[in-house]
Amino acid sequence: MQRFRTVLAVIEQRQMRQPALMRALSLATYAKMHRGPGAPRQERIIAVMPVYDFSWDLSSVLSVQQDSDIKQEVLDKQRAWLQAYLQVNAIGYDVKPVVVWSKNAGRDVLEIAQRERCDLIIKAPDVHGMLDAMIFTPLDWQLLRNSHLPVYIAKDHLWTPTGIIAVAIAVPSDDEDGKRTRESNMRMLREAQELSRFTRCQIHLINAIIPIIPPATLDLPGFTPQMVSEENLKESCKQILMFAARHNIPPEHCHIREGHPDEVIPELCRELRPTALFIGTSARRGLPVALLGNICERVVDETDCDIAVITPSCARDGAEQTPPASEK
Repeated sequence: MQRFRTVLAVIEQRQMRQPALMRALSLATYAKMHRGPGAPRQERIIAVMPVYDFSWDLSSVLSVQQDSDIKQEVLDKQRAWLQAYLQVNAIGYDVKPVVVWSKNAGRDVLEIAQRERCDLIIKAPDVHGMLDAMIFTPLDWQLLRNSHLPVYIAKDHLWTPTGIIAVAIAVPSDDEDGKRTRESNMRMLREAQELSRFTRCQIHLINAIIPIIPPATLDLPGFTPQMVSEENLKESCKQILMFAARHNIPPEHCHIREGHPDEVIPELCRELRPTALFIGTSARRGLPVALLGNICERVVDETDCDIAVITPSCARDGAEQTPPASEK
């Protein structure tokens, strides 16, 4: 994560603890430690605070001028608070405060990230309700679904030196999807290795092997459904261990379990208690994400560690050409 020179940290309103800003400052410290002597400072932090009051939608008695004046007063008040907060908590860092009146915070945050040429977005987790996926999508989920940049969900805890950084890799297939999976695995591992040099944490690989259920009509001599499941498990374990060996990760740091990822990954994280988890996103959009969601969204709710979500290159390429869709 050393190459992340411009980081956007989303600031939460009316909160004295800002985990996203703390993580951004830690990454800036890391970049400062690793730049050469005499090299100019390159790392920047954009502290973005989206501001909106839904009561404005219900008000029709104010004139246009009154409405504009009240909004400006709110923005000035929040901007003064943010500047005072940064003066106390970000001394010595290059932090640019941005306060924006935003009804669609996800779209506006992504537009600011694109305009400022950010490399990473950091956000604290939101509280998610049962109907959030279909009605009012929380800001962290909006960023996970629409951002072509890596999104780092910072939980309110300290980084633990000599701890564990977990990387949730997938077993690649032999088709075009397998090529993208291998690329995603490598990208997550590189980012995790950069963070491990800073935190002194060990890299652990975790993998969920989805059980294969063969057709009930398949009838072959000497064949049992259990054999298919065992062969799939054996082959997947072999590929994970080969991947680990190529990158000097010992076998005891590989954790492989049969089951669905949204169940296995949180379970392994509860056992390993990692400092951070690196995971890829399926980049679902539209109706599929409303009905099924992304695995990373469910993992965010069920783990206590930081989560770095890496978007696949195919989704990043499409997002760079298409403006972020608005969330309703």
